[in-house]
Amino acid sequence: MDSLLDSDRDRRRRRTRTSVLDAAEALFTERGYRQTSVEDLAKAADVAVTSVYGNFAGGKAEVYAVLGCRTARDHAARMAEVVDAAPDGAAAARAALAEYIRFHRDCPLAFRLLGLTDIADTASGHESSGADVAGRARAEIATRLGGVVDHVVRRVSRSTGDEDDARTAVLLGWASVNGILSLLQQNLIDEKTADNLLGAAVEASLSRLAQTDWSDIATR
Repeated sequence: MDSLLDSDRDRRRRRTRTSVLDAAEALFTERGYRQTSVEDLAKAADVAVTSVYGNFAGGKAEVYAVLGCRTARDHAARMAEVVDAAPDGAAAARAALAEYIRFHRDCPLAFRLLGLTDIADTASGHESSGADVAGRARAEIATRLGGVVDHVVRRVSRSTGDEDDARTAVLLGWASVNGILSLLQQNLIDEKTADNLLGAAVEASLSRLAQTDWSDIATR
């Protein structure tokens, strides 16, 4: 996969890119994307503004896109670690859901970054360079997250015996979690309510996975 994260051979450039991405994650989380300027990023990363553009030609939007790719990479690595450590498919399903929630708790901006929410207009804009980077980032994130789903489904299906059924249950569980996280981000629910709903979503998903006669369930 041609990644926007491909490391530059120049160690100094790698350090600069990492510093800018780290600064961006902190500032975008604290202030929001639109309230953060390139000058803010440069100051927080302790680099010149020209260095930001030298490493991210598309400016702030490209920084956001690459940060989204880094978040997807880190998310995939964390998910793989807990799923591979699980002793069986049922444990893998629980571990995957728990880590999915934990990751988004640890990285509050992840939900927006993985959807490239704040640069959605860039992907359909008139600036070809910005649209190209956003499009590439969207494809890379989708590939990484799709790989996460496939990996979890393969592990879970060892218990259910049917990969299609496992995929349905896993995706329904994650869709429920995503919906709850979205409600929380929109301030439609508070943290306590979100925690209760997330717990219920996990148990409902695991209960569904434990069902054996899926055809009967589907026709009830």
